[in-house]
Amino acid sequence: MDSMGKAATAIVTIVILRWGWKLLNWVWLNPKKLEKWMRDEGYKGNPYKLLIGDMIEFATIVKEGKSKASPITHDITSYALPFDHHIISK
Repeated sequence: MDSMGKAATAIVTIVILRWGWKLLNWVWLNPKKLEKWMRDEGYKGNPYKLLIGDMIEFATIVKEGKSKASPITHDITSYALPFDHHIISK
């Protein structure tokens, strides 16, 4: 391999490593740092889950909320926005 090929390989390797670090930082390190900061501030909540997040819990709560009869009061938050109501109450 000549010197141009080695330089190109080194540049490609550096670009891939940098892209990988940015991806890791965006997908895992920043959310975990934010989660730690919020817990230190006293907020409780669900832990960070890669990719799926709260989607399973969200779907379950929305399904349960829609299966209940609509309330006759003005406070319909638990019916209209069941997941938001659950998170805020938690």
